[in-house]
Amino acid sequence: MARSLLFALALAPLRSALAFSYGPSAAVAPAAASLRGMGRSSSGTSFTQELPTANSSSNSSGLGAAMAGAVAGAAVAFVARQAARRPVVGGNWKCNPDKQSKLDGLIANINACDTSKCDVFVCPSPLHVPYCLDKFTNGAKVTPQNCNFTGCGAYTGEMAVEQMKDMGITQVLLGHSERRGEFGIFPMDDNTTLATKLKYVLDGGLDCVFCIGEPKEIREKGLDAVLAEMDKQLTQVYSLLDPARVVIAYEPVWAIGTGLTATPGDAQATHAGIRKLIAKNASPAVAEAIRIQYGGSANAKNAPELSAQPDIDGFLVGGAALKPEFAQIVAAIGETKAKM
Repeated sequence: MARSLLFALALAPLRSALAFSYGPSAAVAPAAASLRGMGRSSSGTSFTQELPTANSSSNSSGLGAAMAGAVAGAAVAFVARQAARRPVVGGNWKCNPDKQSKLDGLIANINACDTSKCDVFVCPSPLHVPYCLDKFTNGAKVTPQNCNFTGCGAYTGEMAVEQMKDMGITQVLLGHSERRGEFGIFPMDDNTTLATKLKYVLDGGLDCVFCIGEPKEIREKGLDAVLAEMDKQLTQVYSLLDPARVVIAYEPVWAIGTGLTATPGDAQATHAGIRKLIAKNASPAVAEAIRIQYGGSANAKNAPELSAQPDIDGFLVGGAALKPEFAQIVAAIGETKAKM
């Protein structure tokens, strides 16, 4: 309530400026539309609801349009900053468990999560997706671990958007490091195929968790080298980064399954660097609104301190997603972000 009031008071001068002498500008409408769905107040009201809309009686003077456009830009930036990024935690079960009879226990771990302050999704193995679809009682989303970019047809071993939508699935995971060729596994995806897949997925109506990350040899060269690699992996998808539909999952590959994890400070520096890349190559508004998960061996012990970092918006969890502690990870970031 207080947040909404402060937002309304802060936005009032912008509305007044828009009305001053020149009237509202049509430039405001697309700017507001681009932020639609990125954030909501605690009452459920869209922050962009307060933005002015176009009026057919707008003054057509170049000066008026320029001033209104500048104010609209400021409004867009302000809204993006104020639209709090809701935490999101995903559990990647990878190629587990070995028996279907063990799924009920894993499902119970997910249903134990409090999703009132945090979004949750789960990535079962392809064989287990149908079993899991109607088992979650708290809104957790079933999120397949991969998708093709060609649709249905003679594509052995693949899964298509059309099939997922028919099953009621709404989002998919793309680009996990194990599919990019890490850990000695044959690379099944590269930056080009993943860009093609992301466009296909979004055009087909699904949302996406898009993974990026660096191996140990790049991390050892320092942060600049890491961010250069992140830029390389994002270059072909900057234009597709709709914060309402895409979550970025940053995976320090050297930390996956090793028990190692970046220090909270190192993780924050990398996330902030990724956000700056997005601001530069997509837009500041997209960078402010998009959620970036940390995917480097998060667990119940390190989750609270990692959650306190301003640019870490959630976790993509591997090993701990197969344990009851997954609910503690969800609780840690939900409670921490609610206090920030």
